[in-house]
Amino acid sequence: MPSSETTSPKPVTYDKDFQHILSHKQAKRALEIAAAGGHNVLMTGPPGCGKSLLAEPFLSILPLLSETSQFDVMSIYQLAGMTNENYQIPPFRDPHHSASAV
Repeated sequence: MPSSETTSPKPVTYDKDFQHILSHKQAKRALEIAAAGGHNVLMTGPPGCGKSLLAEPFLSILPLLSETSQFDVMSIYQLAGMTNENYQIPPFRDPHHSASAV
């Protein structure tokens, strides 16, 4: 007879948390609005101005993916032959600084 115990979902953990950023108040506000509204974000600026500092913990304020979106992410990872620990978190990509539009 199968047990009636249910397994709880794995808690979501982030490597970097948005609340730990103490500066960049205007940029943080813009990212919070973008996350709340589901908008895309493109950050530009000179090296060292904080784009990566803000972009990496941005995932911690985004809502978790729906089940349908999780299946889409799983499919893409499987087609690429890659693994992912947690499909609930939207994937984050940071192209190399020398990447061009071509």
